[in-house]
Order: sequence, then structure tokens, then C-alpha cells
Amino acid sequence: MALDGNTLADLRKRNARRNVIGAIALVFAADVAMGLTYPLLNLLLEARGVDERIIGLNAAMSPLGIIFTGLILPRLVATKSSAPIAWIAMALLAGSILAMGFFTSLFSWFVVRFVLGAAAGALFALSEAWLMHFTADENRGRTTAVYTTVMAAGFGMGTAIMPLAGIESLLPFIIGAAFVVLGSLPLLLIRLDGSEFKPDESGDKAGMMVFAWAAPLLLLGVLTMTLFDSVMLSFFPIYAVRVSLDLTSAAWLLGAAVAGAAVFQLPIGWLADRWSRRGVIWIATVGTCVLALAMPVVIKTWLAWPLAIALGTCAYALYSLALVALGDRFKGPMLVAGSAGVAAMWGIGGIVGPPVTGWVFKVAGHETLPYVLAAPYVLFGVCLAVSGGHLVRRSWREKP
Repeated sequence: MALDGNTLADLRKRNARRNVIGAIALVFAADVAMGLTYPLLNLLLEARGVDERIIGLNAAMSPLGIIFTGLILPRLVATKSSAPIAWIAMALLAGSILAMGFFTSLFSWFVVRFVLGAAAGALFALSEAWLMHFTADENRGRTTAVYTTVMAAGFGMGTAIMPLAGIESLLPFIIGAAFVVLGSLPLLLIRLDGSEFKPDESGDKAGMMVFAWAAPLLLLGVLTMTLFDSVMLSFFPIYAVRVSLDLTSAAWLLGAAVAGAAVFQLPIGWLADRWSRRGVIWIATVGTCVLALAMPVVIKTWLAWPLAIALGTCAYALYSLALVALGDRFKGPMLVAGSAGVAAMWGIGGIVGPPVTGWVFKVAGHETLPYVLAAPYVLFGVCLAVSGGHLVRRSWREKP
């Protein structure tokens, strides 16, 4: 029996809501895996007496896997349905976590961490593409804020597994794989017809390089935030301890910044929907620079706590707003290419940020951390001013 127009529209809205919920739940599992494996494997390698340079190279395999996925995913999705690719990625993600527990040689961890990064990168990119495709324009800021909040919660959950389960047995690997298996269940909610990301009649090519030409500032914004993320997580506790804070206070201050990134994205998204996308981008960019540079002045006072919360909020808002711009301007294959590009920026930031900051610390001292955190946002702000506040080239055709 044929459906009337109103019934068909209601069905599409329900399916869109299911797809959005499924995409948000899906990324939680991927972030649990990343939050668990990053610190866990590094600690295990350090306990074995492995050289720090080798530990760093091993840790870089996951970001390299994410970059690899970014390069090949748009072509895969152009020829295959995206849902089966997500199922395969989930299986590889769960399998790679278990493999780390059973195959403990250093060489095997190089291979497995690359596979884990590639699988997680595919899930990040697909969940973002689904989220942007099925979210209504007027709700995109708030929905994206929920997505980024869940991402932060997933990463936090992953790191919490380690102290609860220990590091000397298979238990943390089994728990991590179990989370991924449970996280695959939201895929059952997804309702796709296979045409969401297929090339249109124009035959225009859509790949990560094409997207980078269309939206270089959007990708620069994501890279800016990922550099902040990797440097803040890696070096803020060291900086805080060296300016005479105790380790517990340093850890709690970092937790306050992460809490700001997670909790306060919701008002950021509301403001972007109700006021101005461009205005919120400027507030986030300038706010991060000012707050980071104010850190040495307030780090030993009670003002360090609200500053940490505000700094995390502003810094991570740039990622949420970049996703909003992605959904506002792109569709179909270019939406997948953009999501893959965003995932690749996470990989590049994770590879570049910590070693560059370590070199700066060695040359100029730990007190340079606030300037290292602010520098990418200063560069992004200059580029934003040159572009007139546009994350996407104005010459790029508008989304119909």
C-alpha cells in the first residue's frame, strides 16, 4: 500500500532520528577503545623497559592508521554501502584490542595499533558523515555538541578502565573489546537506503584532497584543536608540577579542562544555532588564545579552576563548529570526504603535537607551554581574518 506524503515524511523523520542516535552511540565505542589503548600500551611498554623513542613510534601507529583510512574511505563509500563498512570496522576494532592482549611482541603491537587506528578512523568518519547528513540544519549546532560530549565521555570511560582493571592481565583488553561489541549494537538502529553518499549526476570527484581544496580552513580548524588536545593531555601535568603544583592538583586541573570540553559544548551549540556560527568561531578562537596566555598568571591561584574549564570549552568548540560547517555546506560524497579529512586531522595532530612540544620544552623550557597551546589558535585566527570568517571557500558551490 502506498504511503501518503505526510506518513512518508514522518517515516523519514523517525529514520533520521534513529540514524543520528545510532551515529552518536557508535562513536562512543570507538572513543572507549582509543581512551583505553593509548595510555595502557604505553605504560606496558615502559614497564618492559622499551626505549622512549620506540614507545613514541609505536604510539604513532594509531594516528597513521587514522590517516590511512582518511585517504581510502571516500572511494570505498562511493562504491559500497557505508553500513557494512562500519560493521567491518567494529569487528576489526574489537579484534585488534583482543589481539593486543594475546600477542604481546613489540612488532605485533606496531601492526595491531595501525589496524586499530584505521578501524577507529573509519568509525569516526562514518559516524560524523551520518550525523551531518541526517541532522536538520536548524538543530545542527546542538546535535553536534551532544556528539562531541559523547566523544569526550567515551574517551574518559576508556581511560577509567585501566585503573579499575589493572594493567597486568587480559582483563582491560577483554573489557575494552566488550565495550566495542556492545557499541556495535547501535548499528542496528541505522536505516540507510545506500544512496546517501553516492556520486551525483555531475560526476564530480570527491576525495580528501578535493575537500582540502574546498575547505582548507575547516581542516585547519580541526588540526588546531587536535594539536591543542594532544599537547594539553601530554604536557599540562608536567607543566603544572614544574610550576610547583602537586600532582593531584595538576591532574584535577586537566580534568576540569576536559570537563569543560565535554559539558559546555551544549551551550556552544545552542549559541551557534540561535545566534551566529561565525561569531561563535571567533569567540572560541580569541578566547582560547587569551585564556592560554593567562595561564602563567593564575596557575597558582583559585582562578586556575574556572580558567581551565573555560579553556577546555573554547578550545574544543572549534571542533564542534567545524563539524557544523561541514554539515551546512556539503552533502553526498563530499560529506564523506570531509569526515575522512577531519579524522585524518586527528591523526596528524596526534603525531605532530607531542614531539614538537617536547622539542620546544627541551630548547626553551616548560614555561613555554601556554605559548605552544595558543600558537595554533593565533595562526588560525589570522587565516580566519584573511578568509573573512569563512571556513569553506566562498567560490565553492553552496549546498542545495
